[in-house]
Amino acid sequence: MSSAPVRRTGDRDRRPELALSGKLELSLDVHLHTLLSPDSDVPLEVYPAAAIALGMPRIAITDHLDFDPRELGATMAPHRRRVEAVEQLRREFGDRVEILLGVEISYERRYEEEIRAHLQTNRYDLTIGSVHPGMDSPFRRSQAATWEGSPAAATAPYFDEVRMGIESGLFDIVGHLDYVRKYVYPHIPTESFAATPELYEPVLKALVETGTALEINSSGWRQRTGLPYPLPQAVERYRALGGTFVVAGSDSHRPEWFALNFDRVRTLLLVSGFDELATRRWKEAGERWPIRRD
Repeated sequence: MSSAPVRRTGDRDRRPELALSGKLELSLDVHLHTLLSPDSDVPLEVYPAAAIALGMPRIAITDHLDFDPRELGATMAPHRRRVEAVEQLRREFGDRVEILLGVEISYERRYEEEIRAHLQTNRYDLTIGSVHPGMDSPFRRSQAATWEGSPAAATAPYFDEVRMGIESGLFDIVGHLDYVRKYVYPHIPTESFAATPELYEPVLKALVETGTALEINSSGWRQRTGLPYPLPQAVERYRALGGTFVVAGSDSHRPEWFALNFDRVRTLLLVSGFDELATRRWKEAGERWPIRRD
């Protein structure tokens, strides 16, 4: 790794750390956050260096972008800064790993036109649309206790918002589809979601109908909910409905989370009947990212 420093942001300038907890179980990690996200302080060069160390051929840097002006992710890293950061990483590491300029956009239907205008003006190699409990959401962590004793069906507004994001056609990938589980846990337990497939059905059908890729987000395995986003049953149902586009993301905000639990992702995908990682954009470009079986 080059000794030349990559430009940092603010007071979070420090030497990169490599703490490899993941394994090369899959060829891609498409959900990675750096110090250009308000909730991460990972130096920009860590993930390319980690990918090279593991032998992973492609990654995507997907820092947060919010459109609610009250959120830090709305102003922290202007698009030009993101482009410059990835261009610099490509100059340093691009002969050893492919680095995609990605983004994770917090979808809220009230900001859909602003999101659309941004994506029409600014180009990305990969776009993830995710629903995060925003400033006005009843599912914010601070309000979790208000859901004590409620059934999973009470989170239907969250799933409706996810479906609207998919149907907008704005994104390559839907991120951590049932992430609301993290915020209402343990007051609404995971078992309640598993017993409420009707929450998932319209969302999974929207994925199939629009050709939006489903992210298997491995972060749930390292969080207290204990299972990925979405639940394994939802991954299997998506496949049964005819879903073909799937990707793997660690949702890493720390060096040691890179590609973490990708062995579990690989097993889940194979058991569910998938044989490759794909987005519609990659498929149309003739790309193949097979999932190894041995």
